[in-house]
Amino acid sequence: MSYWEEYASYHCSFHGSPEAGGRKVPHIDLHDRDYWDAIRLTSFAILLGHTDLLPRIAALWDYENDDMDGLLERLVAPFVPGRAPPPDTCTRHLPYFKLLKVFAADAAKRPALMARYMDEWYTASRREPYYESHTKGREHSFLGYWSFEAAAVAYVLDIDDSTFRDHEFYPRDLADFARSLPRPVALGGAPSDSSDGVTLRCAAGQPCPRAGYWFTPARLDSRRVFQQGEVMPDVGGDYGATIWQWDSQQ
Repeated sequence: MSYWEEYASYHCSFHGSPEAGGRKVPHIDLHDRDYWDAIRLTSFAILLGHTDLLPRIAALWDYENDDMDGLLERLVAPFVPGRAPPPDTCTRHLPYFKLLKVFAADAAKRPALMARYMDEWYTASRREPYYESHTKGREHSFLGYWSFEAAAVAYVLDIDDSTFRDHEFYPRDLADFARSLPRPVALGGAPSDSSDGVTLRCAAGQPCPRAGYWFTPARLDSRRVFQQGEVMPDVGGDYGATIWQWDSQQ
């Protein structure tokens, strides 16, 4: 997020300069190869427990994109209220538009549709920047073949992935990590350990909203007791922002 928001800042500054000639282009062009950046940012935020970043991610692709994307809007809808209804098309057609059928289907039919999506994913991705990247040598950084959006959809819709979790392109470790976290309120999780609405999450540097046991995915074996009002610490490391979560097992 730090990279993309700094990039956006410089991008906007350039658009306001005489050199731009009054022309503006998107930070993340949803009709171009940039779409994969939007998919990864959105999927990682959902699967790594950083759904609080989704309004900022959506703001990046809102800039100068004339069309909304059906998949991205459905993924952020539970977490970013007030956005317009999502369209029934994707700005980047294949393979992504096939996931719109998963959202529209009855819950019982979704696992089979997801399994089919995974079977067709790589071939349908032949116009995407990652396709056959393992053959391009130094011309391309090979990052592996992972359908991050499939794991994000399976998590958001709470789809049983047992029939496709062993598929070679399904990032099951990310999906499992997401399911190991307390389910967000937007997806039907409890807002607190009681009915008084105290949040389950607290960012480092903020006062603890409830005394008890908390943990953070940013560090192993982080579970510890905090007193109400105690400032939540930043554990550092390469994980990113430290977000403490209320442990339901008190």
